[in-house]
Amino acid sequence: MRSAFFTPIAKPLMATLAALMFLAHALCPAIALAQDAEGDEYDLDFEIPEAETPKPFNLWGRVEQRSIARFLDTDALLYKQRFYQEPEDSLLADFLLSLKPEVSYKWTEVSLYARPRFDIAWSEAKRGGTVPDEPSEEFLRDEEHWASQVLLEEGFATWRPSHAFTLEAGKKVLNWGKGYAWNPVAFVSRPKDVDDPDYAREGYVLAYADAIKSFDGPLTNIAFTPVLVPVGEDVNADLADDGSLVYAGKLYFLLMDTDIDLLFATGEDYDTRYGLDFSRNLSSNLEIHGEAALRLDYDKTLTDTQGNLRTERYDAYSFLLGLRYLNAYDTTFIAEYYHNGEGYSPSEMDDYFTLIENGYAQYLETGNDRLLKRSNLAGQDFNQSSVGRDYLYFRVSQKEPFDILYLTPTLTVIANLGDQSFSINPEVSYLIRSDLELRTRLIMPFGPEKSEFGEKLQDARTEFWITYFF
Repeated sequence: MRSAFFTPIAKPLMATLAALMFLAHALCPAIALAQDAEGDEYDLDFEIPEAETPKPFNLWGRVEQRSIARFLDTDALLYKQRFYQEPEDSLLADFLLSLKPEVSYKWTEVSLYARPRFDIAWSEAKRGGTVPDEPSEEFLRDEEHWASQVLLEEGFATWRPSHAFTLEAGKKVLNWGKGYAWNPVAFVSRPKDVDDPDYAREGYVLAYADAIKSFDGPLTNIAFTPVLVPVGEDVNADLADDGSLVYAGKLYFLLMDTDIDLLFATGEDYDTRYGLDFSRNLSSNLEIHGEAALRLDYDKTLTDTQGNLRTERYDAYSFLLGLRYLNAYDTTFIAEYYHNGEGYSPSEMDDYFTLIENGYAQYLETGNDRLLKRSNLAGQDFNQSSVGRDYLYFRVSQKEPFDILYLTPTLTVIANLGDQSFSINPEVSYLIRSDLELRTRLIMPFGPEKSEFGEKLQDARTEFWITYFF
């Protein structure tokens, strides 16, 4: 008797094996036994192996130990803004231990998945979160140097009655967009870490359906994905105002071997957004992709050099163009140009940095930190990642150079084209064995005064990871 968990994948596999056996006997209908030149007999009959039934319950994951050394730039304006009252040492160490299990359970058409995260961190800094650099509200500080966090990054239920229809509800990361470092069309997803785009993110609580239809002809597939995202005081609070309900959707086409998405998101107290993305393989080793997004009635916070805040409302248009190329030596190149329609121009950033400069000078002369407090209020917008207008991202990764197995060096350059500042990030990962990986990375920002990377809090940051997979 077959198990109740005997999946549809196993059935065609068994049918294929049976068909191959039937074909072999049909080609030799009169032969059940064969003899070699010496008359030895070989039995050609054998039993068809029973397909292995997938386990309904699976548990896997990783344990990460992350060590960070941060070399602070004590002359940077962001250092003066943050530590004007209690200066920090120029060299700080942070340690983070993370347990990231993943668990899934499947029963006929229904499956469950969860990806919790458990963090314990120690920071040499006297105050403020440093691991991660901008900790979430859930990252709780128990003592001066210690912090802990328990977070469900993803957890959802799936109902898939057929390959053409899926219904999911829970906390999930929607990977909308084709870009590697940025995704302007990812309307209901948290932004990627541009220094580490592959790093797992926290999802939003939502519900969505996915319906797929296939055709013959230039249009091969079409799929529609409607999404509902509730917003409350404790649910998706950073997405929109409390009490909102965000409606989003994606219409996917596979047209003439080109992936195309049309996307939208709207809702109460949420700026309506429209998007388009595409991806196409020009050859087996060259892919191009792009995204374009329009955000209606976007309110951008601006400041002058005296900390007077104002709001500018306009329709923000953002787009990304990129390519991925793999050469004959297993070298992967990724290049992307990103125009951030919601970003700040070099002159707007200059006003913000001048505000910090003026505030710090005022504090040294009079002890009055009024302007610095105003700069901190503006910094909620200006101190975020990728706040400029135009960026270039370039990444080159070499698989197993000099025939060193499981070694992968990578070099990433992120440039703000508006103020000519940039960051250089070399990285090396080495898989000691299938379940143990070592990884090290150095992040070095460069730029003139009053530029994004030139005024970064850190002169350099080194990271060392030890990851055990189970």
